Amino acid sequence: MKKKHKTQRFRFTVLNENTLDTVFTARFTRTRVILFSLAVTVGLLLLFYLILFGTPVKHLLPGYLDPRLKQRIMTESFRVDSLSVEMGKQERYMSIVRDLISGEYEMDTTVNLSEMAALQTAPADPSEKELEFRQRYEENERNSPTTFSPQISMDGLLFYVPLKGDIITHYNPLEKQNGIDIAAPTRRSVLAALDGKVIMTAYTPDFDYIVLIQHNNDFVSVYSQLKEVLKKSGETVKAGEAVAFVGKSSASAENAQLHFELWYKGHALNPEEYIPF
Repeated sequence: MKKKHKTQRFRFTVLNENTLDTVFTARFTRTRVILFSLAVTVGLLLLFYLILFGTPVKHLLPGYLDPRLKQRIMTESFRVDSLSVEMGKQERYMSIVRDLISGEYEMDTTVNLSEMAALQTAPADPSEKELEFRQRYEENERNSPTTFSPQISMDGLLFYVPLKGDIITHYNPLEKQNGIDIAAPTRRSVLAALDGKVIMTAYTPDFDYIVLIQHNNDFVSVYSQLKEVLKKSGETVKAGEAVAFVGKSSASAENAQLHFELWYKGHALNPEEYIPF
């Protein structure tokens, strides 16, 4: 005759030590303990998730930084860098004053103090040997068989003109001009050259707003000297879709202009050879 399996039951009791009266009692089984433990664990995990991703705490995690806060941090970093440069100039200025007081410089010198401070850190002019070496090196690089000459298949690729206008500066890598400058009226839309994903939007003192788009076939397009950006980092764009507005590079500039660069596997290309401007 089989014995019936009895469920083990437990009782938790809290007694008053002085009177031995029962203050609290609870009955439970092993199954209830396991279910209660699971419920508490799930509740804690849910609370942790809500605190981490539903509050500003998530901005402390890598990859969750607010784009506006990131842009502000970059702007402030550029400002701090400019202030450090100005502080360096002031320190050099004071060192010149100390030298004048100590008698190292003639008091009747006609050199301006600011010019003297700048001369202290100005790089020396290259010698003739250095200029000859630079020329030979550049010629060897141009004639070297290892110089990058990409073999790009254009099958199925249709580039859109990012901005219609007159090209005022052409591609010239020897003068470190890795792209072209296109003049156009202010507030003209800047279009994506190919389908892709925005990998960076930022602000720089030299190029105003800048947008980088990564394309699926190892191309990267760069758009700078923008006045307003329409896309955020991480967004996908279609070829011909507006990503920004062009603006004047400075208050004294006559026309707005776009600086556009096209890169392939880390090497700058001549945009005019791939896009029918």
